[in-house]
Amino acid sequence: MDTTKTMRELCTDEPKLESFLQSKGFPFTIDNPITELVTFDDVVQFRGLDKQAFLAEFEAYKTA
Repeated sequence: MDTTKTMRELCTDEPKLESFLQSKGFPFTIDNPITELVTFDDVVQFRGLDKQAFLAEFEAYKTA
């Protein structure tokens, strides 16, 4: 996953990402205009996430 893409681009590339973020408690919807500006790397920094752990969890979510 190219984490420098905007969140909207990532959700287009990864259709399950929006539901995964919502399941993790993120107030996220692809319809929000901010998704055209914010990247995943921005979210990681803002939320203080462990990027590798989060991406690994998403990979597991996609296969479930």
